[in-house]
Amino acid sequence: MSVETGKVLPVKKLIIILLALLLFASAVFIAATSYRKYKISKLLEELTTDETADEFEDLPDNPVDFAALKEANDEIYAWISIPHTEIELPILQSKVDDLYYVKRGIDGKYTRLGSIFSQSHNSLDFSDPVTVLYGHNYITGGMFTNLHYFEDKDFFDKNEYMYIYTPGHLLTYRIVSAYKYDDRHILNTFDFSDADVISEYFNYVMNPASLTKNVRDGVVLDDKDRLLVLSTCLTYGYKGRYLVNGVLISDENTK
Repeated sequence: MSVETGKVLPVKKLIIILLALLLFASAVFIAATSYRKYKISKLLEELTTDETADEFEDLPDNPVDFAALKEANDEIYAWISIPHTEIELPILQSKVDDLYYVKRGIDGKYTRLGSIFSQSHNSLDFSDPVTVLYGHNYITGGMFTNLHYFEDKDFFDKNEYMYIYTPGHLLTYRIVSAYKYDDRHILNTFDFSDADVISEYFNYVMNPASLTKNVRDGVVLDDKDRLLVLSTCLTYGYKGRYLVNGVLISDENTK
């Protein structure tokens, strides 16, 4: 009995030693792999953080304090700026009533001046083929009254650009035409999901059938372009709208 036991014990010990070595090797391999993955992930994180920080620092400032505006009214989603017109105004879109801001200020209180607004036909990121913004025209001024400056050819020729700010973006539009139009609701009248309709409408924008018009020479609109239409009333007593049209030429990230 003692001889048999003596023969078996070394085999058990050998197996135990081999298992221990295997376990140790596995543990070392797992630890080394985990450490390598950790180092790689940290390096990538540092590179990404540095690159993101550098890119952010290089971005132009956004002069609009959207955080403060949204505290005042969370339906403010953009800001329009048109040089030499005194038009520097927030843009709103009501979640419940397309005409809510026709006679309400940004605080929601009644005012004849209303606000600058879009309707639910349009997305909030200006990605639609045609985006329409509305604003009143009053003898006393304000809102979109000064769009009528573009009736003057000299003013139209010298003022080519308008700007839309959104959180994190600056959209630059080149003003390509301005003219008197009828009182049709553009987004209800035209199906801009149809490429042929877009092409036909864009052709009209550059060749309007109006006696009161200014058109930028040499501009040809592509069906893939994005158009911003600013719409206001004609002089009191006249039926129709005055439209200023701009094509998107730049969409820059901002801080």
